[in-house]
Amino acid sequence: MKSIPPFARKRPPISASVICFNEEQNIGRCLESLSWCDEVVVVDSGSTDTTVSIARSFANTRVLFRPFDSHISQKNYALDQCVHEWVLSLDADEALTPELISEIQALAFDADGYFISRRTFLGEKEIRYGSWNPDYKLRLFRKSLGRWGGLNPHDKIILHGRTAYLKSRMLHYSYRSRDEFLERNERYVRLMADSMYQAGRRAHWWDAYLHWLGDFLKSYVWKAGVLDGSAGLFLAYHIANGAYRKYRLLSQLARKESGDNLVERGSAEGRDAA
Repeated sequence: MKSIPPFARKRPPISASVICFNEEQNIGRCLESLSWCDEVVVVDSGSTDTTVSIARSFANTRVLFRPFDSHISQKNYALDQCVHEWVLSLDADEALTPELISEIQALAFDADGYFISRRTFLGEKEIRYGSWNPDYKLRLFRKSLGRWGGLNPHDKIILHGRTAYLKSRMLHYSYRSRDEFLERNERYVRLMADSMYQAGRRAHWWDAYLHWLGDFLKSYVWKAGVLDGSAGLFLAYHIANGAYRKYRLLSQLARKESGDNLVERGSAEGRDAA
């Protein structure tokens, strides 16, 4: 009896979800790599470039609009619009490779979710070492068991089920230039500090220095970022610098909170004495 080749196995239908804003440089490549999916849901937050028209040119794609409030709520909205139980979620600057598509199509789907590693690029250069490697993300999962959570802007799927890891990697064209990395990193630092504060995290002034040193050594030495040359040094330094600013902001918010509490307590004591 002939065995059925892996690619001929009947797989469950898959919905793909993507959120985007002004991603005309990336969205076509992303959606082209998802064209084999049974449906693709794109949630745009008001792009002013050609992102929406490019997305609408793909036959199996539904383009929806939702004002942006946070990465987590935007992705959960996209997840809710998906019809099928299995969902493959990508960012607009990501794309599947032919090898990864073949691996997904051959899956037995005997886990509840699958982690996929990313090959990340800074401009034209692939970053092979440092803090960006290995970079596993849970992206293929059962909709009924998973929900986006974490801290903005570093969202992640919270899955109540068994997971496995795929061998093939997806492409991640995260930053077109070093300047774009610096600009976005600055915004992310402020978002992350605020999210940590709202989640109850607090920091002392020395935490900023400890995290700078720890993040630099991790990226440049322990994870061999030095082997990426000048790009490795650039990333190690600025990742560490971002960690420093994040914890500095968090400690400033904590000091402001303490000061406000002292003022409030003093006002209350004054009213009591009166």
